[in-house]
Amino acid sequence: MLKRFVLILVLLTFTWSVPAYAEDDSLTGASTIGEVFGYISQYHLKKPDVNELVKNSIKGMLDTLNDPYTVYFSPEELTQFKDELNGDFEGIGVELELKDQLPHVVRVLKDTPAEQAGIQKDDYIIAVDNQQMQGLPLSEAVKKLQGKQGTKVRLTIRRAGQPDISLELTRGTVNLPTVYHELLDNEIGYIAIDSFGMETGKEFADALRELQDMGSRSLIIDLRDNGGGFVDAALEVASYILGKDKTVLYTEDREKQRETYKTEFDSLIDRLPLVVLVNGESASASEILAGALQDYGRATLIGTKTYGKGTVQDIVDLSNGGALKLTTAIYLTPKGRRIDGQGLQPDRLVVTPELQLFAAKQLLHPTKLEIKFNGDGKVVLNGQELKAANKMVNEGGNFLVPLRFTLEALGHEIKYRSESNSIVASGKGRTWQLFFSGRNSILNGVTRVLNKAVVMKNGAAYIAAEDLRNVGAEVIVEGKDVIIKMEPNMT
Repeated sequence: MLKRFVLILVLLTFTWSVPAYAEDDSLTGASTIGEVFGYISQYHLKKPDVNELVKNSIKGMLDTLNDPYTVYFSPEELTQFKDELNGDFEGIGVELELKDQLPHVVRVLKDTPAEQAGIQKDDYIIAVDNQQMQGLPLSEAVKKLQGKQGTKVRLTIRRAGQPDISLELTRGTVNLPTVYHELLDNEIGYIAIDSFGMETGKEFADALRELQDMGSRSLIIDLRDNGGGFVDAALEVASYILGKDKTVLYTEDREKQRETYKTEFDSLIDRLPLVVLVNGESASASEILAGALQDYGRATLIGTKTYGKGTVQDIVDLSNGGALKLTTAIYLTPKGRRIDGQGLQPDRLVVTPELQLFAAKQLLHPTKLEIKFNGDGKVVLNGQELKAANKMVNEGGNFLVPLRFTLEALGHEIKYRSESNSIVASGKGRTWQLFFSGRNSILNGVTRVLNKAVVMKNGAAYIAAEDLRNVGAEVIVEGKDVIIKMEPNMT
């Protein structure tokens, strides 16, 4: 299941605490700021707005820190921040994707205006308040659906086999679950965590129990595009996997003092084979969980390097009802690895987003691979059509396929080496170096001459399909189609 557009903002990790202390120098500085503020607000010719002075004064101080995670929240912004972290928003309660240039309903949330109005999965929203949605970006459609609780919105719904339906809904406060789960083929459990809210631990535990009841024999945890959330939620999820009294992270403050955070609950699962999916938007609490599972050797990380947000923020309540989210420490993995500015390296690099979940399933339950490149530009992998970024090219009967996509699908990691202007594909017990100059390649130290040199087209590297036989693939040409097959244990 690929992540889809949901009505929630990406948020980052923090913990709750009270202000620590104020030293003499701090008091002197604060007094000076207060004096300047007082003179400006009372005597300046322009009669500045006091609230604007406050916000801009705070902004000026925060800008000097050059820290994007230290943020001031007004009372209204603080409420919104908390709601969004927990998946609360005002709208109608649908999860959408863009399909055929229209908002397509992927999921209708329970006890929401959308469910009460009878909106169904696979409905298309073709108009909102009489404005046509065809061709609009999904984000624009979402903005039209969002609105204050109690306000009304009129939708035109298209449903297969029926005339278009006109509905009027009253927007409400919707709680979006942060955890989604399903049982995939071959008894593989799948759990996606969109963010770490206050209910995430419970939602994760419920998902684990249900998947076990359904017969799950292995597990994929999807942390892609998860920007973080509550540290306590990440600790709770880690508990249900690692068990009680396991160190999940250390924090280190500016005095180099460390604090240890350990799990508090018993594991809910046996030692099932486990894969965690990550990408460049997996940040903060996601990195805490993924880093701990990687350090304990409990999970294989698949995807791309994570974001690298490894600092801890405390929320300090202010007298005006707002708050200051203040960076107070860095965090380290159980093995003492620093993540901030570096991120986590996956155990297996899979850059193509459409192949990351597939790679996880192949690791847990290897099956025979079959990639079909159709002459009409479609790509079908093990019976499932994928939206590949690059299509097959037919040059006078010489079929060229996108190198990264194809070799990643066949189980290889792909890296570019600038010093030799070459691509190295590694995996399945082999290393294959492919050069952009000439037809020579090197497979496990032995020179192999290609039928056609690797070429660049539209910003992507291409390889002749027939040259994939060098890595044990079966290549079949059927008219304008090319089928590439490989046994799962082929090395």
